[in-house]
Amino acid sequence: MDAGNIYLLIAFLFLLISALKDREKTKRALKVTGKIALTVLPVLFFIFILMGIISVLVPKETIAQWLGSGSGIKGILIGELVGCFALIQPAAVFPFAGILHNKGAGYSVLFAFAMTAILIGIVTLPAELKFLGKKFTIVRNVLTFIFVFLLSFVFSYIR
Repeated sequence: MDAGNIYLLIAFLFLLISALKDREKTKRALKVTGKIALTVLPVLFFIFILMGIISVLVPKETIAQWLGSGSGIKGILIGELVGCFALIQPAAVFPFAGILHNKGAGYSVLFAFAMTAILIGIVTLPAELKFLGKKFTIVRNVLTFIFVFLLSFVFSYIR
């Protein structure tokens, strides 16, 4: 049994326990879950289509040249920049990174991509500016970019 099936089994057991304890709360929880799913699934669907197109149209050699383990600082910076500007849901970051890995991207580049895609979202920038302020947002994003770069660079020599 793989991890996905184990998670589904655990979720089903919790759902069953919840339904036995309080059916009304469980119904409300399922309605909220359905609304969230209807919001997220269309976006994920198009992201997965984009990943399929990239995996078919972009040659493995191109990915390996630009993002491979030998791409060094250039590859890390490309990974970070793509991650920063990617309009991608966190749930799709790792499958997308997996496709890039299968096409020849190096681990340090994938680390840079995944971390910046999750931690530095250009999409969430307006909300972060509004709620946390301009100074905090700029400092946090710049420091995150720098620390992710440094960690990726160190990671490239550990691997």
